Amino acid sequence: MQPMTLKHNITTRRFIEEHHDWCSVCNTPFLDHHTTHLGYTNKGKLIYTSDCCANEIVTTIIRHAYQKRAYKKPTEETVLWRFMDFTKFVSLLKDKSLFFTRADRFEDPFEGAKGLLKNKPKWDSFYKNHMIEAIRTVPGGSNLNKSDKELLSEALKLVDSLNQIGKRQVQETFINCWYENSHESEAMWKLYTSTLEQGIAIKTTYKRLYKALNRDPSIHIGHVNYIDYESRFTGVNESFWYKRKSFEHEREVRAIVSDHFAKESFGRLVPVSLNYLIEKVYVSPTSAEWFKDLVQDVMAKYELNKKLYVSSLKAQPFH
Repeated sequence: MQPMTLKHNITTRRFIEEHHDWCSVCNTPFLDHHTTHLGYTNKGKLIYTSDCCANEIVTTIIRHAYQKRAYKKPTEETVLWRFMDFTKFVSLLKDKSLFFTRADRFEDPFEGAKGLLKNKPKWDSFYKNHMIEAIRTVPGGSNLNKSDKELLSEALKLVDSLNQIGKRQVQETFINCWYENSHESEAMWKLYTSTLEQGIAIKTTYKRLYKALNRDPSIHIGHVNYIDYESRFTGVNESFWYKRKSFEHEREVRAIVSDHFAKESFGRLVPVSLNYLIEKVYVSPTSAEWFKDLVQDVMAKYELNKKLYVSSLKAQPFH
């Protein structure tokens, strides 16, 4: 049985995304730079494998070198929260979309940063030497008789190109942020609602978020790593998965989509299935009864069929 099409489409891209790190046949983990194969078996079954089961593929769609993700993927049941003002909640329901903010529009100037400006000479020097060695050893008809001056000139052009790419990336990268915790957070209520009395929180999971985004393989969802930029750089293609240690309290999981032809100045709306995405809706611990009624009315208007909860932080103790 032969497949009807061999086009690398959204179905096959999803398959790679969901089997990114191991063979879909025998579950053997992939190692860096192993050759991976996507294709069909003689029974028309789609598989993604390394050399371990490559002999089962009779029709190859794509073959490339495996590389680990630039981020850690959450487990399916990882609990995620998003805290917001009432107006943003209404906008979410009205647009039936999540807003992905353009990276250079965040308050944090380190979004997409490779390191500290004072350490940039070390960064440039490393990549200059790396480029010189790459140019000197590249196979396939390269000019092996280039002078040191010529090698340096070409390497510096490539380093400058890396720097220009880095500047463009913050205008071509769009991010939607979530707080990871099994319970709600008083600090997040205060941090992300300008008027706490009119704050809203929605609760979901990684699985719900991924599926609500239509399992789009161009949208990557992962944990943020918190590092000390004084002592290290981020990689060329992983900088949006890192933030400064002073932000560790955010416990952030983010969804990222890139667009090299982006024209949006602030961000973009990405459609989602809200009734699938949202598991529970909460009003803040200091909200009044009238506000809860208002939120329920708005949810009914936009057909969000979810029970509304009051924050558990409003619970009363006894002594």
